[in-house]
Amino acid sequence: MTKHPFRQFRESTTATLEGLKELLSEDVVFSSPIFSKEVKGRDLVARIMFTSSKVRNGHFTHEFKEGAETVLIWEGQIDSHKLVSFELIRDNDEGKINYRSVAFKPLPVAELFRNAMYEQLKDVVAADMWVLQPTH
Repeated sequence: MTKHPFRQFRESTTATLEGLKELLSEDVVFSSPIFSKEVKGRDLVARIMFTSSKVRNGHFTHEFKEGAETVLIWEGQIDSHKLVSFELIRDNDEGKINYRSVAFKPLPVAELFRNAMYEQLKDVVAADMWVLQPTH
């Protein structure tokens, strides 16, 4: 099976932010437990995705594909603690990523990851994306 282009990108030693943007649709939606809402739009989503690879290290261990959907499992570390992520990627008809949803475990290590991402992106991602808003 051919690896998903996003996995190929992550495994490349020459990955760039511009290269990542080429994999994403203009209207891409990103869902992550580190944010209180979905993130929308190629430039911001690319910046977040690119930053995540800078604050943790690891590798993909599994890939499953059915139609336009791919599931990737990644294992690695942040601050010498094991972190595992599961992600669903959905491609549009042009083969661009138009949806990505990611989950992490265990929670205490996911919080370390979130804190590291916050430090890198607090001036880029709106403040209300980092906090849970009360429901009415």
